[in-house]
Amino acid sequence: MSMIDTSKMSRGKAEALEVTEAARQAEWTQPSFGAELFMGRFRADLLWPWPAQSAEDQAAGDALLATLEKFLREKVDAGQIDRDQDIPAETIRGLADLGLFAMKIRKEYGGLGLSQVNYNRAIALIASHCGSTAVWLSAHQSIGVPQPLKMFGTEEQRKKWFPRFVMGTISGFALTEADAGSDPAKMKTTATPSEDGSHYILNGEKLWCTNGLVADVIVVMARTPDREVRGKMRRQITAFIVETKEPGFEITARCRFMGIRAIQNGVIRFNGMKIPRENIIMGEGQGLKLALMTLNTGRLTMPAASTGAAKSCIAMMRRAATTREQWGAPIGRHDAIAQKLATMTATAYAMEAITYY
Repeated sequence: MSMIDTSKMSRGKAEALEVTEAARQAEWTQPSFGAELFMGRFRADLLWPWPAQSAEDQAAGDALLATLEKFLREKVDAGQIDRDQDIPAETIRGLADLGLFAMKIRKEYGGLGLSQVNYNRAIALIASHCGSTAVWLSAHQSIGVPQPLKMFGTEEQRKKWFPRFVMGTISGFALTEADAGSDPAKMKTTATPSEDGSHYILNGEKLWCTNGLVADVIVVMARTPDREVRGKMRRQITAFIVETKEPGFEITARCRFMGIRAIQNGVIRFNGMKIPRENIIMGEGQGLKLALMTLNTGRLTMPAASTGAAKSCIAMMRRAATTREQWGAPIGRHDAIAQKLATMTATAYAMEAITYY
């Protein structure tokens, strides 16, 4: 039950909170130190001993990173990608050939079967070279279709979709709308069941869909008919796998960003798309819970990407600090610059430590 008193809230706010609380993850097999601390419980046992990566897993990650580093150095021109605001098709094909669109998919389905740690190591390396390329890969499998299927998909769904991702099929994630983020009370995209119950009719518009402009499939959160829960009518959010090649899918705008200029993020619209019932992930009305739990994985991967980029920036600054001379010495030997470099390096170290923790 919710611990929040909604009696003095507006009807809309109370309803949104109640639906969101109902979608909260209830059982934790790996409890969070931060969440426990927020609830007033200091769990020292969650901090020590340090959860070290096994030697076998580290060796597997090392082998992949060696191959990946060579590919990035020889095949990925980050400067040109930034100038063109686009990633060449041959680069995407090369990434797919290395299995990088199936990093977290288990080997039994043809994927690389990476652990979360090795996946983070790979994304950190990619982000240290090209932030846009890292976003393409991370959005695809951290929050796109592979992750929710891995967590909640049926065996039939996994057998159908995982081999496609191994071949380089790209996915995206569609939750946010112009007036709604994860707030179920404001979500306007709807999925109306057909009379025979075989499919749903999808209508609405989604904003800031990363990979949405190039994805072959997208996981979409939409409102399905309200349902009575414990005597109250509750809004239902359901997650669907949507194939963008089907009639009714429309791209209306591309969003432009500073820094990661080549990402394909934009506004997409669904105009009466027919979605088969078997494309529901986790079950009707479970979409918000799926979204919140899926986003947790993205929140593990973004810090890895940020850390990789930060360390790359520090390497550039150190090179400048050792080659540029002022007042008879490299500027890195002057206290003001040395202090800046030390502070940035310590911050990056802390970022990396907490990411891998």
